[in-house]
Amino acid sequence: SDLFLSSFGQELWQNLYAFRLHQRDLCLRPEYTASICRLYLDHYQQQPLPQRFQYAGPIFRYEAPGRNRYRQHTQLGVELFGGQTIFADAEIVQLACDMLQKLHITQYRLELGHIGVASGFIKRLRLDDHAARLLLSLMEQISRSEEGERAAQARLEALYPGNTAEEQSEDTTARGAKGAVSELETRFMSSLLNGISISFGDDAVRNEVVERFLWKVGRGEQRRQILHALEFMRALHALSGSPPLVFDELRALLARYELDEQPLAELEQLVAIVEQCGVHQQQIVLNLSLGRGVSYYTGLVFEIHARDEDGFEAQLCGGGRYDQLMRAIGSNRDINACGFAFGIERLLPLLSQNDLPKNEYTQALVIPVSQSDVPYALQVARSARLQGLRIEVDVNGHGVGAGLKVAVKKQIALAMIVGENEQRIQGVTLRDLQTGEERVTPVDALAEIVPHKEQRL
Repeated sequence: SDLFLSSFGQELWQNLYAFRLHQRDLCLRPEYTASICRLYLDHYQQQPLPQRFQYAGPIFRYEAPGRNRYRQHTQLGVELFGGQTIFADAEIVQLACDMLQKLHITQYRLELGHIGVASGFIKRLRLDDHAARLLLSLMEQISRSEEGERAAQARLEALYPGNTAEEQSEDTTARGAKGAVSELETRFMSSLLNGISISFGDDAVRNEVVERFLWKVGRGEQRRQILHALEFMRALHALSGSPPLVFDELRALLARYELDEQPLAELEQLVAIVEQCGVHQQQIVLNLSLGRGVSYYTGLVFEIHARDEDGFEAQLCGGGRYDQLMRAIGSNRDINACGFAFGIERLLPLLSQNDLPKNEYTQALVIPVSQSDVPYALQVARSARLQGLRIEVDVNGHGVGAGLKVAVKKQIALAMIVGENEQRIQGVTLRDLQTGEERVTPVDALAEIVPHKEQRL
């Protein structure tokens, strides 16, 4: 479970199926990205970058069940390691959109955001690492509603309590915070107290008083900075809409707070590329409060939403850039990375029955006349498959009559009967089970005949 605890946001930790077994803390897999990163670190580090991975399988989250919310569902996704520029993000976003096009899902909304805007502001506040990670993981919850913001504030309040009840445990907390106060600050305060002739009896008592005082000052400062961060996130929440409008507003916000414009430049470049690749501007929404509830994102984040036949909107896909996750789970260096995942169960209701991939039925059943003809039957099946045909072999060896009954039950339209005579001429007796018509056909010419007989019984 440590693999996921190191990468998940605070909001998702509580959804882990975690348990202890044989003195180990384990959990059911809640997502794939961290697992694919571990796979890369264990087996592919020596391969040249960039590297691309595709995966599919079940994941588990202890969430409140509801429409399009499952405690177990299937994730299908891709990860790209070693892509340093916005072109890697563009490839990932475009691939996700192309997948929907292939499924004939064209009415969707692509939401784009960038963690770099919020993280740039939070870094300036010099919050401790825990508070900074928590703020970023709660960013989307804060923006959803006043209730979401109150819930996030309660979580942050637990980190930096200001009520008098907490003062009862202040001594313990202050001692636990030892190390959060720098040695330079402690020495400065000690010399200041000595300069005004305040005596504490011994050095240990004096140092404890100094550390407690500095810790309280620091805690108060952290609380004030968190309030500044919440105010900034409210401003980010207002930046949502069509790209041209939001770009102007974001440029003004960055200038007002004197923040780096790199996230803005990357979003502008990304939108231009995606539009050139066929995504209409009307489908693109910029949402600067998009956080995805996962603390490992460092740059672009995106989601794709669509409505089903009942008008219910579902998030089909989500992803983004996570350049620091590899180090968090064991690498000795940061590795640029980005990716996305689809929820298969959310895609299925959007697929028209006519748009589903057609089942590839068995085109012919090879029936050996006797058990001694089975080796030749297997040779015929192999040759037919090499010609691109979908073939089964009747391996029960009960003869032609029983084999034909099997073909009828399985709705296979053609039977290839092979016996001693067929083997002598390197052919098969091809029987159409709908018309009863038979013809002898050379094995190497089967592909010329069978494709015209793909119908089922």
